[in-house]
Amino acid sequence: MNTELAQTFNPKTKEGETDHRYAPDLANIFSSIRPEVLRGLEEFKNKTTELEIKYGSYALEFCVSWFDYTDNLSTNHPDNKWNQKAKGLRKGLIEGLKERGFKSSNVSKIIGAAEFIKKLKDDDLLIPDFHNPNELEESKRTRKILDFVNPLPISAKYLLGGMTELGLKKAMSYENDSKEWDSQTDTFTSKPLTIRVLEELKQQYPLNPNEKRGGGKNQLSKLEEVEDNQETISIKATELKELTQDEIANNIVSLAKKLNTSEIWRDKQIVEILKGAEKELIALGHMVLTPSDKVLTSN
Repeated sequence: MNTELAQTFNPKTKEGETDHRYAPDLANIFSSIRPEVLRGLEEFKNKTTELEIKYGSYALEFCVSWFDYTDNLSTNHPDNKWNQKAKGLRKGLIEGLKERGFKSSNVSKIIGAAEFIKKLKDDDLLIPDFHNPNELEESKRTRKILDFVNPLPISAKYLLGGMTELGLKKAMSYENDSKEWDSQTDTFTSKPLTIRVLEELKQQYPLNPNEKRGGGKNQLSKLEEVEDNQETISIKATELKELTQDEIANNIVSLAKKLNTSEIWRDKQIVEILKGAEKELIALGHMVLTPSDKVLTSN
């Protein structure tokens, strides 16, 4: 029996692990299938993976251009109130990539990598004040990061985009920092920067320390998974501790962008949850609608 292929179709436990109770059933099923069929499915997987790798760079460039447009959409436009149009276009981009044949997991990586690259390019386009040493240094740093990131595969870009500045710095200096004396060659040799190394660095220096791989939870809210036969997801707010006002605002913005407002307004339970902070949400709405030139600058 083709072990790898069987693993693909083996049911999983609630924890996402292979449910070995089905092993005898799979063995019986696979024994009844012609070897040519199994080889064909294996070949299909290999070829689709090769195609995704080959054309992934096109998808990445496509996404960066897409975000160039959506990020410049004015929230003052009637069609883009609450950034609704940008959210709709983002959803269309994700679904479109899947429709073109990219796996969901790879679409997430492409989107994350594109957002990271776009931020770097936006920073690189800023013209520094040549009389300001700090701005000049920042401009050089951004260019150095871009030069380091551009040749890397999409998975690497995605992982780097999820790291803090320190994590990114560690990745850039990894090969130099990992040099060891090789007595056989009588030279210093360094370890290559692999995807595995980047995964470990991302775990050590996550951009959002409150989110862990595999469905972590942040300080602002916890999303509890419900049984398959239930229709809603319950949201329980947790106490905010040791967060600055800036951090709270950033968390609110990040979560607000994930809400599908075109759908949830029909969900009475979610609307009732939001009404628990009705005054605060209305106040926030008034704040963001206030023209920037009338907002007082804090000292």
